[in-house]
Amino acid sequence: MDEQKKSINKKVKKFYIVLGMLLILLIPIAFMSGIISDREAYKNEAVENVQKSWANSQVIYAPVLTLNIPDKKGITKKALQLNNYEAEVEVKTQVRKKGIFKVPVYTADVELKGDFLNTYGKIKNLKAELSFDITDAKGYVSQPEIKLLKEKPVTLTSSDYEKNITTSDKNIPFEIKYQIRGINKIHVVPGGINNEIEIEGDWKDPGFDGDYLPEEREIAKDSFEGEWKIPAIATSSFSSEKPKAGVSFLTPVDNYRMAERAVKYAFLFLSLTFLAYFIFEIASKDRKPVHQLQYLIMGAAMLVFYLLMLSLSEFMPFGLSYTIAAIMTIGLISTYTYFVITKKEGKKFALLITLIMALLYTFLYVLLLLQDLSLLIGSLLLFLIIGIVMYSTRNVEWNSDN
Repeated sequence: MDEQKKSINKKVKKFYIVLGMLLILLIPIAFMSGIISDREAYKNEAVENVQKSWANSQVIYAPVLTLNIPDKKGITKKALQLNNYEAEVEVKTQVRKKGIFKVPVYTADVELKGDFLNTYGKIKNLKAELSFDITDAKGYVSQPEIKLLKEKPVTLTSSDYEKNITTSDKNIPFEIKYQIRGINKIHVVPGGINNEIEIEGDWKDPGFDGDYLPEEREIAKDSFEGEWKIPAIATSSFSSEKPKAGVSFLTPVDNYRMAERAVKYAFLFLSLTFLAYFIFEIASKDRKPVHQLQYLIMGAAMLVFYLLMLSLSEFMPFGLSYTIAAIMTIGLISTYTYFVITKKEGKKFALLITLIMALLYTFLYVLLLLQDLSLLIGSLLLFLIIGIVMYSTRNVEWNSDN
């Protein structure tokens, strides 16, 4: 047979076979992402069910004082400028279970106080309307208590208060107290010239979010406190939506987000593991051929890791579920390598593949935790792996048909 028509040698054939197995495994990887999305949707459904019977995430809006000014046309409503505005919120959290899912909910004691600027001088027996609002009125736990000027506090049955007032003071003070409940988040909208917001609670892992970060914050073992000081000029750039500052009470580690990120590395991990077996076949003197079905079986075992990790993380911390799933997967593949692939003759390789996989899963967990540095660390690792492959295959005769 002519030398140019000679068939592709066995090493290159095996490379194409391994590549084909990897491409086949892209199909279950895609299904894995779908399973994670379905479980996350199931969790969101549980959160929505709790939300329907409890209350939504709450936004506390600034109060508004309107005067009914008589004129030639009748009555003109004029809103007074909110001057100094203080919002104090004390949050008490608890966890409600819906099926296997835990949903953080809260009850908050809210106290709003401050004053409005009286730009009309002497006000005599004018009707004043003081209104305040939250996102979900279903979340009111108690009747609001309001105090306008120096009068005695009044308990309301709604979030609107109407009263005829008489005053010549430049400022019209007010106090509003009520208790609300909500889920996941609570925010306060600044509406005055000078705004001071204080939110404290008993959640150990708060997320300070919204449009402003607190000037001062303190997070203890089982409590937190955040303080904001926001001048009116800092709110002037918000034209459509009202700016807000607040806290979220979501769980610190979202297992579905972590699982989704882990699956993105699935193809890379399969490739590196298959590459180790491929190099073992072509570089070892006592090499044993690994059948393509054995590659598929090992690939399936590695993909089951993500299902184990996801299902366990719904009942325990993510780090623990990851460790258990990784140990089970490494143990299964190492045992299979020792007793089936190498048939006890490649004991050193079985130990080597155990070490390689342990390093890979440790590396993946570090990548999941260090999201900001994942690209840098991943690039350095791939560079190192390419160097190891070059060194391991330095003596391989690729043109040989053995």
